[in-house]
This record gives sequence, C-alpha cells and structure tokens, in this order.
Amino acid sequence: MTGLAAVGVVIASVAWAEAPDDGPPPTAESVQVGGYAQVDYLRRQISQDELSDGTGEPLNEDGFSVRRARVILGKEWKHVGVGSITELFGEGGVVRPVGLDVHAQIPSQTEDEPPVVQVRAGLFPVPFGFETYEQTDDARFFGERSLVAHSLVPGRFDLGAALSGRVWAIDWIVAVQNGEPLESGPYAYADPNAAKDVCARLRVSGDLIGSVRSAVGTSVLQGQGFSAGTPPTKDSFEWQDLNEDGLVLQSELIPIPGAAGRPSENFRRWGLGADVQVWAEVPKLGELLVYGEFAVAVNLDRAVAPADPVLLGRDQRSVGFIVAATQEITKAVTAGLRYDRYAPNLDALELFDGVTVVSRRPFRTVTAGVALNHALSERASAKLLTEGVFEQNSLGRDNRGRPAPIDNDTLRVRLQVIL
Repeated sequence: MTGLAAVGVVIASVAWAEAPDDGPPPTAESVQVGGYAQVDYLRRQISQDELSDGTGEPLNEDGFSVRRARVILGKEWKHVGVGSITELFGEGGVVRPVGLDVHAQIPSQTEDEPPVVQVRAGLFPVPFGFETYEQTDDARFFGERSLVAHSLVPGRFDLGAALSGRVWAIDWIVAVQNGEPLESGPYAYADPNAAKDVCARLRVSGDLIGSVRSAVGTSVLQGQGFSAGTPPTKDSFEWQDLNEDGLVLQSELIPIPGAAGRPSENFRRWGLGADVQVWAEVPKLGELLVYGEFAVAVNLDRAVAPADPVLLGRDQRSVGFIVAATQEITKAVTAGLRYDRYAPNLDALELFDGVTVVSRRPFRTVTAGVALNHALSERASAKLLTEGVFEQNSLGRDNRGRPAPIDNDTLRVRLQVIL
C-alpha cells in the first residue's frame, strides 16, 4: 500500500422535502442556506510522475484536491417546496448544478414523517439501491460509494420526474428520468434518445426488538441505452516510408478503402437490486449499522466498463454486492468496514494459449476507516476520516500477457464540516 489520503471540509444542510438527501427539511416560510465541501489528500498505488500519452493529463494522483464543495438552498411551504444543490468545485473544478427539486405534496399529519404523496420534477437521485438513493455524499461514513453503485448509477443525480409517498411503514417511489446520470458520459443534462429510464423503489422499515431497527428495500430499473453511430468515410491512402529514404514511392502507398456509416441505435437495459439494513444500539458504545446490497444488471454499466451491446454483439451482464458495517465507539469516534465485489462482464471472452475462454475478471475492494466526529453547533459538525481502500483490479496482465490482478490501494484522509 502506498499511501496517505484525504482531507475534507463540509458546509452543509438544506433539504428538499422528503428526499433522503441533505439534512432536515426547511421550516415553513423560511429559506435555508447551507452547503458542504470535502477536501482530500490522496496517495494512490497506481500514481505516476508522468503524463498520459493520449491526453497529456498528469498521471500523478498523490496530492490535495477539493472532492466536493456544494451550496444548498431550499424553501418549503405546506404543499409546495423547492431545493437546489450547486457544485462549486467538483471533480475537475467544474461549477455545475447537481440537484434541483421542485415538488408538490400532501403532507403527513406528523411533522417528522415524509409526505403521504409527493410529485417532484428536476434533478434528483436515481432511486436505485441503498448507497445511491438513501445515503448522501456528506452523511455516508465511507469517502465514496462502492464500485457497484458507481458503475450502475454514476453521479447519483439525473433529470426527470417522480411520484413518491409513504403508507404505514412502506416508502415507495416511481421515477421517469433521462437515463444519463451526471457522471455517465458526455450527455449529462441531456438525452441522446427519446426513450426514458423508469426506476421504482420500495422500502419497508420498522422496529424489530428493543432498540433494533431494520429496513428492506428493492429497486428495479428499465430503460434504453444509446449506441452512437459512425459517419461514412471516403477511400484514402497512407504512406509508409518502408526504406526510410524520405521519398514517396508508389509501392509505399497503402490504400484504405472507404466504409459506409453506421446509424445510431438504441438497446435495452435493465437492473434489479435488493438491500437490507439493521441498526442497533450497542451498550457502552453507540449505534451499529450493518447493511448489504446486491444488484444484477444487463447493459446497465455506465462507468467502469460502459456497456454497448451493439458494438459488442451481445448483451453485457453484470453482478455485484456490498457488505458493510459501521460502529460508533463513542460519540466522537466511528469505525467502518466495507467489502464490495463487482463483475462488469460475466460473459467476457478472451483468447488464452490458443483457446477462447470465459474471463469474468471481477473487481474486489475492501475499505476500512476510522472517523473522528465533533459537533460544532446544533446544526454544524465536523468529521476527520482516515480510511484505506484496498482494491484488486482484475483487468491487468502479467509479463506473459496472461490475465492478472493489479493492486490499486489508496489511503484517504478527509476533513468534513457541515453547517
């Protein structure tokens, strides 16, 4: 392992209605202004003091970075509300909106309960999975989401509309969104095809025994991806100076025939997920959270190994799971451990020793960390997180060209402040 990592600062809190997102909902007739920022210092095993051959970008990943810096605004009335999240310094230093929520609702009789029914439109989290929909970037113990969650829904937020509500102990939401989450590629805030992704999530929560609470959720996503076409090309030629004399000879002109263009095509994609969480108060310590999540998908990967079955000639099946636990040791100290495994292409084929074999090559990641927490005021808090991320990337090769794992360990130290 090579490293040291992350320092984060968080200025946070303004929520928008019932969304499980960023802090408590604003009170009636008041405007809430908040935000958060995260500054990291990272040392990564794959970092190099070199530049990329293709782009000229530095390959060094050891250093300080502002991971997130967000301003959150919101205003809530009885039946209508609005909220927004603006990214001031995201990855690459881009200023952009990451959340915009306009909603109407039938409020519950209890102030702490979510609305009975709510309709919303704008830019909000995709309701697929626990880490993506239920855990926010500032409230999550671990520095980043698991590889499984990131690959299927990169960036968390997408444009669309949703209908949600709560009946007894059941929370439900049905969303229609573009299908292009913010970090999924070049089409953020847009959609290259007319088809939309439909995602639904159902979650049942309640008390079990004594101080033990639990929740079980399931998510399903159905949509259509986009495979960009290619333009037609004309006949051309290439010169190869075979005798290296600097003179163009007819025998050194290599013809390149033109090709017909390929029209863009849509393809079907879907995902199915299940998750469970258990909270318990441990005597003399604090709250223990144990959770697990499982997902299976077809043509849904949009970050790690982006799926394009049109070019691949077949569907790309993916499967992954997460197992994690966090434990309050005192009010000021929390520890956490997470394991996730993700296979982005279950049917991948490779030629090895003259024989075509199935090569699934999964990613395995163990994340372990300790956080120091400090309450600054009634609403403000600070957290200093130190965690090690031990990732085994199975896409590498050894000196003989055979598939081999590549370790990509990271040490992160993050300071977080929420106001």
